[in-house]
Order: sequence, then structure tokens, then C-alpha cells
Amino acid sequence: MPTETFFNLPKEKQRRILDAAKKEFSRTSLKEASIANVIKDAEIPRGSFYQYFKDKEDLYYYYFQTVQQDSHRYLVSSIQQANGDLFQGFEEYFKRIVPEIFIGDHALFYKNVFTNMDYHGFRRVAPHLEKNAESCHDKKMERKKHQKVLIDAIDCSNLKVSDNHELHLLLQLLMHTVFTTIADGYRRILIDGSYDIEQINQNFESKISWLKNGARKEKTE
Repeated sequence: MPTETFFNLPKEKQRRILDAAKKEFSRTSLKEASIANVIKDAEIPRGSFYQYFKDKEDLYYYYFQTVQQDSHRYLVSSIQQANGDLFQGFEEYFKRIVPEIFIGDHALFYKNVFTNMDYHGFRRVAPHLEKNAESCHDKKMERKKHQKVLIDAIDCSNLKVSDNHELHLLLQLLMHTVFTTIADGYRRILIDGSYDIEQINQNFESKISWLKNGARKEKTE
């Protein structure tokens, strides 16, 4: 997260830094991104950058949070609108976010996020699903608040989970399915040169169906 120094900057300067972050992280992956390009486009000294952020990873994940600030609310509201049905809620959530991810203003950034994500990246972009994630006190309290809101929205009466630990495992599995389906969609773009949102949604629905109902056929007599 940014330092207090960053949040004390004029809004215009904060926006200039985030615009520079968008440009650089839409150009390439976090690993290949250059702080030099960010500070040049933001028109700030290198020393000032390190007064605002610990490193480029710190800026990267903060920028991700700014473009995904409504994601948690979308997931909770989708589950609530499905009357607590976790699987139906995730299907609706996926349909809701996919157009923005593939054709929205941040599509190039999302492409770099999802085609280069590892387990560390998953923990950073979905901290509310990590039950034992380490964080400072304020972040930990905020994460617990998000977890509670999400869990309270779920009707567990039709789920084979015995406690919150197993529910967190299921949530992680579902969110991994969201991320891998999006990543597969972007990889398909690299191969075919185009995307098919309808096919991406169908792929996700198939995966959810297998998770919900099982992929094994019942033997007939």
C-alpha cells in the first residue's frame, strides 16, 4: 500500500502517478515493468517515488486495487441476488466482470495481470479469500470485514462444508477458476487474435457445473 505521503499529495498528482502506472503496467508484465518509465511519465523524481511506494510491486498491486475496487461488492451482491447460492452467484459475478476485463478501459492491464499471475499474485489480488494471510493490523481488520460480509451472503445449507476453513477452501477454488478461465481467454487471444466472450462464459459455466455436480457419469444398469 502507498505511504501516507502519497495520500497527502494533491489529487491531480496522485492521478498522474496512477496514469503513469496504467501506461507501464498495460505495456508489459510486472516483472518487466520499469520504474524509470513510471517516474518519467509521472514527472516525479526517483527519490519521490520511494517516498510514496516501497517498490514497483507495491504500486502495481495498489493500482490493481483501484481498478478492481468494486469487485468484492459485485461478488457479494451477485451471491445475495442468487439467494445465497454460491455457485449461481459466481456465475453471475463472472458474467458481470468479463466484459470490463476483456474490452474495458483496462483490458491491456488485465491481460498482463492474468497471463502472468502466480500464487503470490493471487494472494495479493484476492486477500479476502486468504484466511491466514499476513498483514498489518488495519489491513487485517479490513480483510476480516470483507470476509464476514462475503460469508454472511452465502447459504451454506446446501454445501458440503463442515466449517469456515472448508468454506474458505471452496471460495479459493472458485476464485482460482475465475482467474484461470480469464487467463485462458487471454491466451486464446494470443493464439487466434480475437476473443469470444460468449465462449469464455460457457467455459466458466462448464467448470462451475463440474464443481457443483461432479464430472463423473453415473453408471447405468
